[in-house]
Amino acid sequence: MKKYFILTFSFFLISFTRPVGAFEWDVFAAPSDDIRSCLLNSLDEDSLKKLLGGRPEKKQMRKKAKRAYKVCAKSIQKKIIQPLEHFMPFIDVHAHLIGADYSGALAKALFLMKKINIKQMIIMPPPQTFDQELGDKIEDYIDLVNENDGKFKILGGGGTLMPMIMKAYSNGFIGAALVKEFEKRAKEIISMGAIGFGEMTAEHVSRRPGHPYVSVPVDHPLFLRLADIAANFDVPIDLHMEAVPEEMVIPEKLKFSPNPDKLNANLRGLKTLLSHNLKTKIIWSHCGWGNLGTRKPDLMRELLLSHSNLYMSIKLNKSGVKSVSPVANGGQKIRSEWLSLFKDFPNRFMIGTDIKPSARGIHKQSNKVPIRTPNFLNNLPKGLAKKIAEENAKRIFRL
Repeated sequence: MKKYFILTFSFFLISFTRPVGAFEWDVFAAPSDDIRSCLLNSLDEDSLKKLLGGRPEKKQMRKKAKRAYKVCAKSIQKKIIQPLEHFMPFIDVHAHLIGADYSGALAKALFLMKKINIKQMIIMPPPQTFDQELGDKIEDYIDLVNENDGKFKILGGGGTLMPMIMKAYSNGFIGAALVKEFEKRAKEIISMGAIGFGEMTAEHVSRRPGHPYVSVPVDHPLFLRLADIAANFDVPIDLHMEAVPEEMVIPEKLKFSPNPDKLNANLRGLKTLLSHNLKTKIIWSHCGWGNLGTRKPDLMRELLLSHSNLYMSIKLNKSGVKSVSPVANGGQKIRSEWLSLFKDFPNRFMIGTDIKPSARGIHKQSNKVPIRTPNFLNNLPKGLAKKIAEENAKRIFRL
């Protein structure tokens, strides 16, 4: 019996199971043609225009809009049931294994890959600092990765090189012994079979208690040294960095320890890193997601125009600030300014879901990420979709 995977808009799953006050009003911002046509059976054009501004003030209007949307969501649900083979295959260039049971986590990753047609997944340790007890290094799962017929590849450095950089920055100096140890470890990572360095970070905010805040200048001397090593091996560096165009007060929702009150500007440092060695391929991860709302298409367009060695991996996850998401309607609608960016730089983007499989389940809400990703790829122009889904990753990582 043919198995079907039901692609449901993430807001279908959210809007009608949450309390009333949690209804996501941005579903009216860019409705699909089907949804819009259906809504016009209950709402007039003026009402739809008012709903573009978000939650209406009048209670009667809120009730009417919610009721209409619920009816329309149910009426088109059958249209979005698709067989597995309709999902465009893609390479996921950014994922993590969570928990001590890496064998179980890998099994869950394989389940996910089959479910949504991920051909290959690149796994890496998350970025860590020197006083963190996570201890996630590629030695923990490199043998497991190698046992799966090339379905998985690995990046390294998040659990070893990153703490070295943080320690040097914290101490305020870099001794010759540390540089030697850093270079040795970087070469070991490649010799173990890693195809690049990651996940590195220059600005990683804490999102919850126990989640680390990690910050270091992206043009720190050890980052520049890593760029040279990566260029020598012709492998990329995966970089997590919230975009801070200028010094800014941290958003209200992030005002808790260990986050600082202010964030330092970092784009000039990124430009320095990119210019340091033009042979170094820098993949700025989590494009289309962020906690600050600053990483918008115009900002990235400027950097992509100026730096031919800059690449980006796309993360589609509702947990980020909505204003920097490329998609609406659960991935069914791609915002025009983002589509223009992807079309203008078709060779520079890949998919990096940031999913976090664990033996006990999919970590947090990361199981929603794959739902949006196939929707997104299926709604891109076909040639562009193939580049973002597979071709760019194959070229950049030499897969």
